[in-house]
Amino acid sequence: MLVQTPPTSYGMGTGSMQGTGTPMDGTKRTFKAKLQGLVQEAEYQEQQAQREASMQDKKSLSIALLVEGRPSAFCDFFRLTHNDTTSTSGVEQDLPIESLLLLKSQLVKADEAQRAGRAEEVYGSYKALAKYFAQMGNLRTAEFFFHRGLNVAHDANWVPGELEANLALGVVYEELQDTRSAIICHERRLELAGQNMMAQDMEVAYASLTKVYKGQAEKLEKAGDLVGSLDSYAKCLTAAERAGDSKVQAEAHYRTGMLLFQRGKWHDAIFHLRQYLDRASALMDLMAEGVAITTLAQCLKEINDPSQATETLENYLENAQRGQEQTGPAIACCSLGTLYFEQQDYARAVTHFEKFFEISRQLSDRRISDTARFNLGVARGALRMAAYMGIVDGDLLKLLRFKNARAEFDLEMA
Repeated sequence: MLVQTPPTSYGMGTGSMQGTGTPMDGTKRTFKAKLQGLVQEAEYQEQQAQREASMQDKKSLSIALLVEGRPSAFCDFFRLTHNDTTSTSGVEQDLPIESLLLLKSQLVKADEAQRAGRAEEVYGSYKALAKYFAQMGNLRTAEFFFHRGLNVAHDANWVPGELEANLALGVVYEELQDTRSAIICHERRLELAGQNMMAQDMEVAYASLTKVYKGQAEKLEKAGDLVGSLDSYAKCLTAAERAGDSKVQAEAHYRTGMLLFQRGKWHDAIFHLRQYLDRASALMDLMAEGVAITTLAQCLKEINDPSQATETLENYLENAQRGQEQTGPAIACCSLGTLYFEQQDYARAVTHFEKFFEISRQLSDRRISDTARFNLGVARGALRMAAYMGIVDGDLLKLLRFKNARAEFDLEMA
């Protein structure tokens, strides 16, 4: 195995080798091992030479900018080449000579255009550098130049450039997972487009905001901030409606309805869950649809409308197709059986719990199977309780035979 740090020297007189080139431990190095060591040392020296050359290139190019009388370009060049240049993956990068030459060239162009008052050319140079570094994976440097371009466009009151820079910065911040900054950029783009009656740019801004609001809402929901999450989902829903994104509208209604259900806001939850169910076909998520139906039925029950809850579940089960995803119908059968059980309609409760148990056997979910088995047993016991109590009260002899010898007897189902 090759070592990471090459030996400092080889041959006669070293501390690690004998005069014959044999290691101190007495083992004889093979020709292959010696060759590998030499190759490694050569690579190390080449890297050092490249690094020294890079430093010389940085130094000479920096001095050239000062000699040419471009202090502003020099400051930017020095800042970007003498700080740690790090890619998005966190790996430090030494800029190759091609990148250094491009950086100097574009900074000189920007400086010349700035002196001549040609704002669009200044913006173009910064944009070219930003795109170049973004393609290299160096998003922080790309952010720096997009910001420079944004400032130039803003100072020149050049709306198209400001719109483009805000969009680019928003995308960069999304990649950096800086959601708050991304939202600020996309909202500013929307504001500018609205002020200047630019419908297409407004549509693009709404589409971008739909994405970042949704990401922010999911992040807040995961962190347990239900209030903040609901606020972000509301903004996402508005943006999705303006962008015409029916799929995100459905997702936002679903998550909003579920969060409102958790907070006990039954009427508001009912509204959003119904809105989701009207758009559920856009998602083709049969499990989510089943969960939404059962949650909606629970909300209806909480506002003392059990008949509507029952009707909602029965309609869903009637339209559910066999062979499709069965978790939703299983949960609906359980909810409907529970509703009938609470209404003391034990015969219908048993019917739906039997369906629940039958479906649960097809699912690889032990928790659902255990729940189905338990509910069915309780419902059957409740259904037989009246007949059993009739025997206890009216036929003591039959009851004793059952207790003593487990003699079978029929319970009439009322």
